[in-house]
Parts: sequence; C-alpha cells; structure tokens
Amino acid sequence: MLRTFTCLAILSFGLIVSNATADTFTRTHDFILGTNLKLIIVTDSDTTADKVETAVLSEIERLNLILSTYDPDSEVSALNTANSARISSDLFEVLQACEAIRDETKNALSCRIGALLKAWQAGEEAGEAPSRAALRLVAGEIRRAKLNLDQNTLSLERPDVVTFQLNALAKGYIIDRALAAARTTSPDLDGLLINIGGDIKTWGQSPDESQWVAAIKPARSESGVGVEIELGDGALATSGRGPRDREIDGKTYSHIVSPKSGWHVQGVSQASVIAGDAVTADALATALLVMPLNDGLLLIETRDGVEARIVADDGRAYPTSGWTAFENGASAAQTNETWPRGYAFSVDFVIPELDVSNYERPYIAAWVADSNRELVRILLLAGPEERWMEENYYWHRRFGRKAGSLPDALSEPTRKPGQYLIEWDGLDHDGTPAPAGDYVLHVEAAREHGDHQHESFEITLGSDPFAIERQAGDELGDISISFGAAP
Repeated sequence: MLRTFTCLAILSFGLIVSNATADTFTRTHDFILGTNLKLIIVTDSDTTADKVETAVLSEIERLNLILSTYDPDSEVSALNTANSARISSDLFEVLQACEAIRDETKNALSCRIGALLKAWQAGEEAGEAPSRAALRLVAGEIRRAKLNLDQNTLSLERPDVVTFQLNALAKGYIIDRALAAARTTSPDLDGLLINIGGDIKTWGQSPDESQWVAAIKPARSESGVGVEIELGDGALATSGRGPRDREIDGKTYSHIVSPKSGWHVQGVSQASVIAGDAVTADALATALLVMPLNDGLLLIETRDGVEARIVADDGRAYPTSGWTAFENGASAAQTNETWPRGYAFSVDFVIPELDVSNYERPYIAAWVADSNRELVRILLLAGPEERWMEENYYWHRRFGRKAGSLPDALSEPTRKPGQYLIEWDGLDHDGTPAPAGDYVLHVEAAREHGDHQHESFEITLGSDPFAIERQAGDELGDISISFGAAP
C-alpha cells in the first residue's frame, strides 16, 4: 500500500553482527508507504551504512510523490484527473509494466481498477456490499478501454473509465529503485536487504556470508506451517488474506479485487513469489490470488527464474516445480506435531496513537519463554530508535542479550500501521517444535517521553484451547490471546 508520509519514526539498530570482512547494521522505519521498512546493510563502515539508509529513504520519498494514489498532489493523482498528459519516465515505466503484466495474466492483474476499489470503499462506508452485477459492468468497460502509451513522447491518453491504482506493483518498483540508488551511492557496499511490508529484495553478501534467509508467515488457512527460503540476489513478495480485508454487514471480503469481475477474490488464501526483481514478484503475487489455481501455477512454470507457492483456502499448499530448491533445509515447512492439528496461537493488539506532545511510537518486544525463563521464540521487535530497546528493560536484561540468530527478513501481507497481529507457529528459533507444556508470553513497550509497560501471560499449550483478554494500559492497547482451532 502506498501512502503519503511526512514524518518518519526511526528504529536504528546499531552494530549487531561482526565477521571477518564486514559488519551488519539494521535500520527500521515506521510509516513508510503505509507500512514499515527494514534495511539490513552489510558494510565495514557506519558512514556507508548511513549513506545507504539516506539514499533508500530519499528514493522512496521521491517515487512516492510520483506513484501514490493516496496523495492528491502526486503525479498519478494528477494523471487521474486528465484525459491526456506527458508523464515522468518512472510513471511511464510503471504503467507500461502494468499493461504488459495485464496482458500476460489475461487481466488478472490490472492497475486500471480505481473505480472498482472506490465502489468497494463506498460499500464499506455504507455497510452494504456493492452490487455484483454493477461491478461486472464497470469491470467490462475498464477491460475494453483503449490506452495510448507513447514511448517517444512519454505521454498517455486515458479514457474516463480508467482510474489508475498502482498498489499491485508500485511497492516492488520502489524497492528495486531504492536498492539501485543505494548501490550507486555506495559502491563499496557489501550487501543489502530491503523489506517494505513483507516485499523483500536482497543483493550481495549476507550477514553470515551465506544465503540471505527470509521467513514466510503461514497463510490464515494453514495450520502451523512455517517456511524459510534462501535468496541470493533476488526478491520475494507475499500477498494474501489478512488484516486489510473488509468487514461489511458482518461478512468478510478480501481486500483483493478481481479486475475481471470486480468481485473480491476467493479460492486462494496466499501467494508467495520469488523472482529476480521486486516488481515482478509483487505483481505476480497479487495476480495469483485472482487466477484459477492451475492457471497460476502454469503461468509461473513458463517464467524463467520465477517460482511460487500458492496456498488454497482449504490450507493446502501448491509450490511450483523449482520452489523447494529455495527452501532452507530442515527449518522449512515444519509443523508442531505436539499441538492438535489445525490449532493456532495468536496475539492481537493495537499501539494507540496518544494525544500528547512529542509523541513517538514505542519500542515493542514480544516473545515466548519456557517455564525455566529460557527464551523460546521472539515474536516481534519493533520501535522508533535503537537506544529505546534498553528501556524495555525486562526484555533487554533477561532475554535480549541472549537472543540467537533470526531470519534476515519476514515476508507477509502488508498490515496497517498500529495494528499488530502476531502468530506463533509453535517452533523455536532453531526450527524445532516446542513441546506441549507451560510457557510465558511477554509483551513489553517503552516510549520516548512516555511510560513503560510490561505484560506477562502464563499459558499452557496442549489439547485445551483458551482465550485471554487484557484491558489497555498506558502504552499498550487491549491485548487478545487465543489458542485453538484456526478460523
């Protein structure tokens, strides 16, 4: 999702890993394109790390002002009010890519669907789903509309029925350009990972001089399956059902809309795509949610250097023929057999936007420990600035300094800022199923110019489901914990 941003809350982890040739710096920013940004920078110089961070942020901001449909002053917003216009080379390239993938996927992916999304937004506000027949008519008009993209003049002619909405691939395009900008700015850079809301691109040397490792969260329809993949110089994107889905009159509708019919997609719960570039991975991950399962698998099989894993609504996963070559050994696709089949563990909470001066989003730590107070699994680390990690003193003193290695990145569907849904697959950080028994869930928050809050929950994981609710405190909103059959 592309959104305008004016203020960056920064999480700058300092030096965290050392090896013989380079150090590793992690920098995280909130409120980037409507989600969060994580950089893992491999270099022997903190000056280079700073230059890379600045280059990435500058390129993101530049392109957001071109491609964001949420900014009324962006270039694409201006284009949506004109029937013809000369446009920038970046916008031209994105629209050209949209049209090419639209043709390749037989209209499963389209950037023309602004009118359809507007109809769904109106329905959500009114509390009534839009008419399927009306949506079908609009979708047909959009499909038949003729666009004229002139490469020589960088101009476009747009009929009124076409309103551009670039979310399906703009984030991937921005990631590709941001990584290129970082490499141009810092030729001595050893390696870089960019992760914006689960869309990931990697290049060069990883922190341990092996392959970059990315973890894919299980789809909502899966039962405790976790997948880790190894990336070289490549990209990973995941799209699927999640917190951005719509609730209308007590029914849930996917936020992904089919350009063919205008109706929300059904049948596929989640799709992950590995490709050489982020724009391809981003676009195809969305297209696979719209396409019939077999058609989607066939499309990917015809693409050189592209692999995919599609999860159906019944929880079954369908990888393409080359997908397993990317899976990360013994840690890939393990399940916790000590839990009843179909059970899931989740923590749902909101970081409140407090009406106070000098507000900064808090640093959040969430983790699971065993009955001996030994760390089992880190579920979430996020916040505005590295030094505030130590303000979460329970985490830092008892567990943070003992934390083991983690996947370099997590791929998941984009989530809304402030809304946190954490799911645990029952594996520890070594990829081994945690046995049934007693554990303690910790959630901790500390905020600059604010307070500190630590909540702990004694839980027993076994055959008995449970639900725990805790009311909001000073820094954490209401917390809901559930263990039982996945919805």
